[in-house]
Amino acid sequence: MAVMFSVIFYTVLAVAAFYFILLQPVLKQQRQRKKAVRELQIGDEVVTTGGIIAEVKDVQTPTDSPTELILEIAPGIHVRALTDAVERRLTTLEPTSEETLETIATSVSKVNDPHA
Repeated sequence: MAVMFSVIFYTVLAVAAFYFILLQPVLKQQRQRKKAVRELQIGDEVVTTGGIIAEVKDVQTPTDSPTELILEIAPGIHVRALTDAVERRLTTLEPTSEETLETIATSVSKVNDPHA
């Protein structure tokens, strides 16, 4: 009886270890990827699973079919893609404030003119 309990205990322990060490990180990464894709907005740059870098121009979410993206892969060239085709988001472009631009300009001028 004790031997059978021991075998069952170690089997359950091995399965739990497998889940937490190998499976859980993969599932967490998948959840993060799906969340990032769900939050795509017009203007975001994405990389598709085929390695194409494109800008999101439109997001269409019909009720009876998967979400589609209209991607611009070159100026004036648009393609339709499913969200499953998006590998990751590159960046979200954020407007730069005037204060930040002035700080950058001041820093650059100091580097270019060491006597200032």
